[in-house]
Amino acid sequence: MLTNLLLFSGAFLLFTYIVFRVKFKKDYKNIQRLSPISSVLGVLVFFIHANSYYLIVPTKWLNFPQMPENQTIIIIFTIILGIGIIVLFLSWFRLGTKTSMGVDKNKLQTHGLYKYSRNPQLVGYGLILVSFVILYFSYLSLIWFLLYIISTYFMIKSEEEFLKEKYKDEYKIYCRQVPRVIKI
Repeated sequence: MLTNLLLFSGAFLLFTYIVFRVKFKKDYKNIQRLSPISSVLGVLVFFIHANSYYLIVPTKWLNFPQMPENQTIIIIFTIILGIGIIVLFLSWFRLGTKTSMGVDKNKLQTHGLYKYSRNPQLVGYGLILVSFVILYFSYLSLIWFLLYIISTYFMIKSEEEFLKEKYKDEYKIYCRQVPRVIKI
């Protein structure tokens, strides 16, 4: 099992590196945005990661293992999951929907949750993942979360390089004021 986990982890990280550090970077440099193929590949990375959870929990696909009997763990899971979902959707709405509803797409988003994190969507999704790590804690779930951290780092680096080029000093000032993950 450990060998399979290591092989999967290595293959997954290689795939995410190629998608985020090679393909994304190339698109940002050549066409100043992501191509449809890159967008699909980016979604595929998160789809593979989310479904790889079934490699670490003892259950069949689309089922969750039995909830732990410890009510404190369930309450903590529920609170963190709820916060993660709220952060994810608020930031998704701010960046995704607003840019197509009359807000200038060429303006750096620095309001709302983007005042506290340069990547609130990833923070929200990360909180959702943390809630599942807490619920079904094991060294395998920690590895699963670590794979998320590494793969999103690849994505963030390519995005930051593009945003520095596109927004110049405005983005550099924003980076000094707002951390990559979260301002506490």
